[in-house]
Amino acid sequence: MTQLFFVLTMCAALCTALLAGNFFAFSAFFLRALGGLTAERGIVAMQATVGAIKAPVFLVLFFGTALLCLALGAMTIFTWREDHAHYAFAGAALFLIGGFGVTMLRSVPLNNALLAASPDADGARDQWHRYRLAWLRWNHVRAITTLLACACFMLALAEIGMPF
Repeated sequence: MTQLFFVLTMCAALCTALLAGNFFAFSAFFLRALGGLTAERGIVAMQATVGAIKAPVFLVLFFGTALLCLALGAMTIFTWREDHAHYAFAGAALFLIGGFGVTMLRSVPLNNALLAASPDADGARDQWHRYRLAWLRWNHVRAITTLLACACFMLALAEIGMPF
């Protein structure tokens, strides 16, 4: 059981590291760069980005990480008396609530509204401004919680040690 827990935790650490880096890139420079464009160009660029992010490689990583976190969270029930279980549970909860949950409940609805927008419609400038502020705020939450989830998984791995 310890070996399986180690492997799953290692995978969760790597996956959350990749996702945290992705979210960080959007917060640190991508959305800021789009903010420097006209509203029409910014909307079109973000609409293209939302379409591209639906590629299988990202979807497998994103939904696979959520499933992995669910599995790890469930496994902690059987190992709760061990210190590593607390870290793994915290990492799973942080990603499922902050990374996955915020994406599904906040980012996706914002993206869907932007996809339905016409870049040259009246009010596009105001809509783009509101979108960027709201999306960036929630993306910061995703980036921070996913990075913290990765740190928790790393702490769990340190507690487990090398089980092989």
